[in-house]
Amino acid sequence: MAPRNSRGKAKGERKKKEEKVLPAVTDITVNLPDETHVVLKGISTDRIIDVCRLLSVNAGTCYITNFSLSHEVRGSRLKDTVDVSALKPCVLALSDEDYDEELAVAHVRRLLDIVACTTCFGPSASAQDKLKSDAGKNAPAAQDNKASKKTTTKSPIPSKQSPSPKPASKDVPVDAEGDTSHSCPKLGSFYEFFSLSHLTPPLQFIRKAAKREIDEISGDDHLFSLDVKLCNGKLVQVEACRKGFYNVGKQRILCHNLVDLLRQLSRAFDNAYDELMKAFAERNKFGNLPYGFRANTWLIPPVAAQLPSDFPPLPVEDETWGGNGGGLGRDGKKDLIPWADEFLFVASMPCTTAEERQIRDRKAFLLHSLFVDVAIFRAIKAVQHVKLKPDLLASVANSDIPYTERIGDLSITVVKDASNASSKIDTKIDGIQATGTDKKKLVERNLLKGITADENTAAHDIATLGIVNVRHCGFIAIVKVEVREEKKASPPSQSIELEQPEGGANALNINSLRLLLYKTIPSEHTKHTPNLQTLECKELLASKQL
Repeated sequence: MAPRNSRGKAKGERKKKEEKVLPAVTDITVNLPDETHVVLKGISTDRIIDVCRLLSVNAGTCYITNFSLSHEVRGSRLKDTVDVSALKPCVLALSDEDYDEELAVAHVRRLLDIVACTTCFGPSASAQDKLKSDAGKNAPAAQDNKASKKTTTKSPIPSKQSPSPKPASKDVPVDAEGDTSHSCPKLGSFYEFFSLSHLTPPLQFIRKAAKREIDEISGDDHLFSLDVKLCNGKLVQVEACRKGFYNVGKQRILCHNLVDLLRQLSRAFDNAYDELMKAFAERNKFGNLPYGFRANTWLIPPVAAQLPSDFPPLPVEDETWGGNGGGLGRDGKKDLIPWADEFLFVASMPCTTAEERQIRDRKAFLLHSLFVDVAIFRAIKAVQHVKLKPDLLASVANSDIPYTERIGDLSITVVKDASNASSKIDTKIDGIQATGTDKKKLVERNLLKGITADENTAAHDIATLGIVNVRHCGFIAIVKVEVREEKKASPPSQSIELEQPEGGANALNINSLRLLLYKTIPSEHTKHTPNLQTLECKELLASKQL
């Protein structure tokens, strides 16, 4: 009788399948155009888009934008999706790419963002520590030490002038030291950690100037003109062109990036920038550069408390330099995604094994995150449309007749909000009315969902995943994905490719959409009140505008 080897073979295959290969640390060498190189610490699961992210948080390369990466075997201009593990040897070459106006503006914004920590975040942690230590040396007793600590430590978030809404100040009390009680201790030290205000800012400002006529630059290549005031007070005239940034003073120098240009033009800038990079390395031994800061609804930079109605935007959000409040779908190009097909595809994906569930859950996470951002923008546009049309505004505000519009698979409905902002919305998260006989049906449906719940429930619950309720300016905008019955019977076999912005390092910050509560009031809104120029008037107008 032949031996039975099939059982042992199956067991061995199952054991081999269960052995997972863990990501390993990988050294990635990037050769720069100036014949130097940097060594990045990545992991074997990284892609080229993650390498670009590592370059942007490395102190030696953070100022470089608009480039491509090449490999001696895989060729030039590698796609973002190329795996690092496939690059052997793992040596890349960085090549400068030509600018257009948008990319050149983004380059200026990056430099402003890097140096923002020297001016925008209040007192630095090192300065605070020095004040505390000096107070401790001069105090004769422990009680005096405590008193000195409270008088010398300035709160980076003054509670009386904070532009956060008043209800927020009640929910999260802030004491004299900028700390919060109960929920999040040492909240006030957030910006202290990232602030490097004890250093000299490498530059005082960068502003756009009237476009200058330059003989050395053709009209087609010239993008815009800049005035840069350096730390020593020197004013430098710079021209942005497709090949980089050009100085029009005595020294005619063309560099692909602003930092290299200003380094050659000013020893003071060179020294101040080196000190800043050195401080970054000392603050974080891993060398990750803190940048990309956005305002928040619960924590804002101390400079914003000086005049809340004139909220100064952080560089990454400054629309003057092409910034915005983050999020996906701002350009409107993703409004017409076949949302019903995409959610049905996720629900039909295989999920019998842990690997299949991981792939499906990642797809569901990316799709839902994109939908939430798109839905919020569409909801706000719908509310603004209602407010600008007097007939629509009257019909929605004075009756139960809602305003509806349809964009692809998205159905947007605008109804009047309750007069009491603390009351609950009469529509549940999936859009079903919670009044009348629907309450019984809602209970039955939720009970059935609970009984049949398993690891696939979230992906299958399109009614919940495909709806967003937005309360804005006295209205409720309900954005819902409409799925027709015939589509449910035959889910699509293909789906669009969804990628995370800026690589996998952004996985926990994918819902980064921010809308500032305070914005600078345009002058035309204040022309009818020339005699009311006080701070109270500005704040009142800002609240009305909201």
